[in-house]
Amino acid sequence: MQVVRNKILDCLYNYSSNDEKLVTALDAVAAEFGQQAFPVILHVLTHLDVSRHEAADFWREICLHRRKMSELLGHDVNLRTAICDYFCSIHKSLINPKVVEIHIFENTINTAKYDRLTGLYNRAYFDECLLREVARAKRYDTELSVLFLDIDNFKAVNDNHGHLAGDFVLKEISQAIVGEIRSEDIASRYGGEEIIIILPETKKATGLILAERIRQLIANLALQYEGKNIPLTISGGLASFPIDSSDPTELVRFADTALLRAKSLGKNNVQAYSPNKRRYVRVGFSPEIIVKKISIDEATESFTANAQNLSLAGILFRSTSPCFAVGDKIQLHIPFEDFNVSVLLLGTVARIELAGANEYEIGVSFLEMDHTSKNEVSQYLLKKLGRKITG
Repeated sequence: MQVVRNKILDCLYNYSSNDEKLVTALDAVAAEFGQQAFPVILHVLTHLDVSRHEAADFWREICLHRRKMSELLGHDVNLRTAICDYFCSIHKSLINPKVVEIHIFENTINTAKYDRLTGLYNRAYFDECLLREVARAKRYDTELSVLFLDIDNFKAVNDNHGHLAGDFVLKEISQAIVGEIRSEDIASRYGGEEIIIILPETKKATGLILAERIRQLIANLALQYEGKNIPLTISGGLASFPIDSSDPTELVRFADTALLRAKSLGKNNVQAYSPNKRRYVRVGFSPEIIVKKISIDEATESFTANAQNLSLAGILFRSTSPCFAVGDKIQLHIPFEDFNVSVLLLGTVARIELAGANEYEIGVSFLEMDHTSKNEVSQYLLKKLGRKITG
């Protein structure tokens, strides 16, 4: 989002005295970034929050309104004048608009919503955005993920290299993360060395792939301060709407819980939130399942494995190769022949044990389960448990 905003501001500064070139330049930004550019254009010019679809329509109507005003008045009408008239007289979204130079307004906005050191959004603006994005996800029935990141052993950087080195590292890592995420993602400094990112329209599996890219990016950064190398890693926790929670505060808390688990597993890894489901009973389950690691490498191949048991919490299967490490995220395609259906689930590798010569038992905790998938698994478990009770 900030990349788009900066390009729009550049257009306004570069073509402040030539509205024809300004409109052409703004249309070029829209062509480059698509529908997501229109709400940003209108927000910069009016500070109104509108949806992508509405913003695209508004922009077209404003440009048409400006041409009509110019024809009626016999001279070129300034774009800002046309916008003000459109939203005051036609759409009536502005009640008492105030004229102010954009650089003065932007300086005020920057102070209010940006973290001065990192250039990321600040905590207050994050809280505001999360409420808005969750409300939008509910309204348009889309998914959303929250990624909580924390620099590993950051205190040691301050202790060993000084606080200026710590500031340098935090700024460099923040900018590296901004370069990795989409323009519509919202990255904020949550506090200290913590960074939190709102990922609109992002499923948990997609969020995990992005998080892994960021983790690898930071691990491979060649950071130097005053000639000294400062190797660093980052840990992360992910929670998703609506699968984990539909409450903004809970999403942050659950992402933080997943982050704490990542830290406890040795740091330099990312975990997705999953509630403790140890209370669920496991039953025998032995079909062939299809397994694939969730990875930034699109060439990752799937393979078949033999399931051993199943519960609402997870699955145990056997494989001739360990294939994974504890903490890896995997995708499982599980058939239920009794019902002639199959489900696609995500999970985290919880344990790996040698079961025999060249054979391993791999335990997986499910990460998320939509209503349909949960119903299929529940029906199977109830059927199996019913047989045990009646038998």
